[in-house]
Amino acid sequence: MSLFSIITSFSKEESDLFIQYIRSRNKRKDTKNIDLYMLLRKGVPVNDIITTLYGSSNRNAYHALSKRLQDSLIDFIATRSFETETSEDMTIFKWILTARILYEQDQIDPAHKLLKKAIKKAKQLDLYTALVEAYHTQIQYSHLHPEQDLPELVAAAQQCHKLFLQQERLNMAYAHIKRTVQFNTALLQQGVQETIEQILADFKIDIQKDLTYKSLYQLLEIINTAAHLDHNFSKALPFITKVYKLIEQKDHVAAKHRFYHIQVLYFMANAHFRVRDFTQAQSYLKLMDEQIGADRRKWESRFRESYLLIHSFVMNYSGSYTTAITSLEEYIKNTKGKSHPDTRLALVVFLTQQGLYKEALGQLNKLKHSDQWYETQLGKDWLIKRDLLTLIIYYELEYVDLAHATLRSFKRKHKSIIRSETRLHSFIAVYTAMHNNPLVIDEDRFRESVKNNFTTSTLKEEDIFMVSFFAWIKSKLDNTPLYDTTLHLL
Repeated sequence: MSLFSIITSFSKEESDLFIQYIRSRNKRKDTKNIDLYMLLRKGVPVNDIITTLYGSSNRNAYHALSKRLQDSLIDFIATRSFETETSEDMTIFKWILTARILYEQDQIDPAHKLLKKAIKKAKQLDLYTALVEAYHTQIQYSHLHPEQDLPELVAAAQQCHKLFLQQERLNMAYAHIKRTVQFNTALLQQGVQETIEQILADFKIDIQKDLTYKSLYQLLEIINTAAHLDHNFSKALPFITKVYKLIEQKDHVAAKHRFYHIQVLYFMANAHFRVRDFTQAQSYLKLMDEQIGADRRKWESRFRESYLLIHSFVMNYSGSYTTAITSLEEYIKNTKGKSHPDTRLALVVFLTQQGLYKEALGQLNKLKHSDQWYETQLGKDWLIKRDLLTLIIYYELEYVDLAHATLRSFKRKHKSIIRSETRLHSFIAVYTAMHNNPLVIDEDRFRESVKNNFTTSTLKEEDIFMVSFFAWIKSKLDNTPLYDTTLHLL
């Protein structure tokens, strides 16, 4: 757990509340936890913090103070969560517990009324864990209510238990799929979408409106991951739309699940962008922006960069490249270089498409972590995109030796994927031929073979990012500006 990442995720309001929280808990006036918090929030380097706090290199004292501050952060987040996020959930469980106590004290009528109230509210919120407990209690004391239809009550409890188990099965399937995506490369190469559909079938997942908001979000995340790995959002979009329509029917609980709601809108905006439906993507981005602004902008720091990234892609591929580049440059500047690698890589794409290769290389060189780090944190797909951009930039700048070394490294690192991924294999084959002999692009036989592979019709259903790489090859063959060629292929 990163102390810095937790602190920087706080909004100004949350930061002020946390300072009040630790100030109220401090028993001594010379406690340095607030000072440490403020220095970390400002991004001051650790060595400078130690000197500021202790006047010398006292790492043992610093680590002890950091541990206490981290404990306070966890306590604060947990306390705030109980006060806000789960207030309705906690209230329902309190009603059920109170009803049980009232039954034990022979307060039958108020207990029964409170239990019915808990069941009604739990149904509204799809809170099956609470419903299972409520029905259990209601059946336990049903002998005190002869007017109640016991078979009807048992049937309701059984239906609730069925939905609860379905929710649990989806959670298990979700965990299984996430693990498969992360570790089982061989299985995924059989077909990501097919693999996920098989896992859902194995766990007997029935996609229906009775799934909870969180369960539907998990399902949408699974499909989104599959489409991302397959580079095939066109195939996944009907499935994504079906799940989203079910989520829309749960609008009455959307405010309670604001975090998941924003994530869902992000998935929808991204999916429509990837299939080049920019108008629809913009409509989801507008909704996402509205939700980020709700609850006193509580989720601003968590989701603003994600929103900005998709928005800039939509702008760029809609023809407004200046807006896209400016927005990302300003964000990276304002965050003092602490933006997500995705954001910087997007800027590299936009600059490359405008022929600003040296500027693009400058941004690329600021991605300083190791390949292992990027693959672990962001996945092999991200690493491949970065390496392909590097190859294109080196080619354009005529850095022949660097291009040669990078190409050899690329073929070695991604050997198995190049062999199994037809689109990547085609791109690397053409790039290699152009690198080995730049004049080959003037040969009719070469030009015809390449054009047959990368025609507008064959790219119609292709992922927008793959089209962007193919557009570079076409721009070299046709001697046309890369950005104009890219938009034409879309």
